[in-house]
Amino acid sequence: MKRFTVLIVCILLTALACAVQPVYAAPVSYARAAVHDAYFFTEKNSASSLFAVPYTYCIEVIRDEGEWYYARYANDTGIYKSLYGYCRKEDFTSESGVPEVTFLYKTVTVKFSVNGNNSSLPVLNEISVEAAYYGTYYSGASVYSYVYCQGSFGYIEGANDDYPLNTPDTEPEKPDDNESNEKGGASGWSVGLIAFIIIAVLFVTVIAIIWLTTRKPNVNA
Repeated sequence: MKRFTVLIVCILLTALACAVQPVYAAPVSYARAAVHDAYFFTEKNSASSLFAVPYTYCIEVIRDEGEWYYARYANDTGIYKSLYGYCRKEDFTSESGVPEVTFLYKTVTVKFSVNGNNSSLPVLNEISVEAAYYGTYYSGASVYSYVYCQGSFGYIEGANDDYPLNTPDTEPEKPDDNESNEKGGASGWSVGLIAFIIIAVLFVTVIAIIWLTTRKPNVNA
């Protein structure tokens, strides 16, 4: 029974040591398109460009890889789908905090038409569908828009650059390092404190149960 008690104590102490470790959330960083041709690529080479990130809008930086960012653009919301790829770091300016507006959400109308319909039936000659606009692709004198429509990515003719610029008057202030550490520490230790209380209650309960089940009954003379 004593060995069992020692084992229980060791398990509880190990769980307690793990619980009181501070827990910190990984910071999320963003970078803003500083030029009109800040392209989004599928690979780290110029041949894999998809579209130019809308000027003054942001990408979420997942990983810094020297001259490149591995990034995400857009969220899985509405008709939008998140895209993951690469951007040249020199085309973006790093944000010190989380911008009020990050990605551009702008829809465009794509029209499909049928020519040469000779049927006497009321056949639809034109169908319009809504597509999610991601950015513009420049190919010499031709301009295209990269869109997501009906479950597929592709290009449509023409630019859709008539969007408002994302230039807030005041940028988020960069938190003081000491203040960040204090906030992070407080958040982390609050989780540890709760775990400590729970484990302490369990510890006392287990000891009480062991004591009650192993104590010798009083024998009256």
